[in-house]
Amino acid sequence: MTRRTVILTTNPGIEDIVVWEAEAKLSAEAIEVRSGHGRVLVSVDEKKIYLVEQLRSIHRAKLLLARNGICGSQDCLRKVYEVVAASGVEKYVTPYTSFAVRAERVGEHDFSSLDVARVAGDAVIDAVRRAYGERPPVDLDYPAVVVSVDVIHDEIYVSIELGGEMSWHRRGYRIYDHPAALKPTLAYAMILMSDVVDGDTLMDPMCGGGTVAIEAAMLLEHSRIICMDRSRRHIAGARLNAKAALVENRIRFIVGDATRLSSYVEDVDVVVSNPPYGIRMGSPREVRRVYREFLREAVNVVKKSIVLITTEHKTVRRVLEEHGWRITHARKVAHGNLYPYIVVAKPG
Repeated sequence: MTRRTVILTTNPGIEDIVVWEAEAKLSAEAIEVRSGHGRVLVSVDEKKIYLVEQLRSIHRAKLLLARNGICGSQDCLRKVYEVVAASGVEKYVTPYTSFAVRAERVGEHDFSSLDVARVAGDAVIDAVRRAYGERPPVDLDYPAVVVSVDVIHDEIYVSIELGGEMSWHRRGYRIYDHPAALKPTLAYAMILMSDVVDGDTLMDPMCGGGTVAIEAAMLLEHSRIICMDRSRRHIAGARLNAKAALVENRIRFIVGDATRLSSYVEDVDVVVSNPPYGIRMGSPREVRRVYREFLREAVNVVKKSIVLITTEHKTVRRVLEEHGWRITHARKVAHGNLYPYIVVAKPG
């Protein structure tokens, strides 16, 4: 059995979810996991690499060709060339396949990501010419093969993008784009953190464009899924997204106010939600009022767990503990330019 190293990228903060999912679906073995870095290295049976597209918690997957140390001086661009040229990239790029280099640079260096891409591109062309006697075509817009060259602080990674140019967190069902949409990778992670089991009732009482409900309907075959929002426009958009995802019939849609939750449902097993916070509500005082009123209702309706992503985690903790609930888990994650917390709470 030949095993290959694959780089999986994700939202910083849910690396452990990626490892769990890769182990469960790919029989992968974790090689390197750095919490908060958004990158996980796993070892996968070569025959199972095609299954990586089933992972719901990742943004991209890259087949690692080479990894080496690198310094930050201008002279170390020569190291970029050497590592790429010796990586075996010619097995994936030929004179009959167009390619492009995508470079990322993180840290302090005397060169830019454009410099890395330029030098790496020269190395790919030279490696292919040595192997085949001809140079490969370069196509920066629609390449058949994407060679990824990442310089992360003092290391360089050369890899082949397994999913092409499209990030896998951009689900095809996002017809309606909510102005503060939750990334599906985070929605998926939150559902797993809720300890929901298939057959439970899961509700998102502030569902926006329906991301949580749709991800839940894809994951849970026998569960009742409820998507509620006070905006008719958002509910209409959520329904469009669910229809595009082919799960519209699995979800109950309600136009309703989460601060009066018990008026719409008597009991649910799990609530998973991305409630409004920060500038979305205009006033911190108004945000906290909504949270207090919503949570006072939720503790009387929810039986198993409440999972929220919010920058108002201190308010969430205080209100829930006042009502006899306990915070069983909290973690900071990256979401756009914000760093909210995912908070998991259970009764008692």
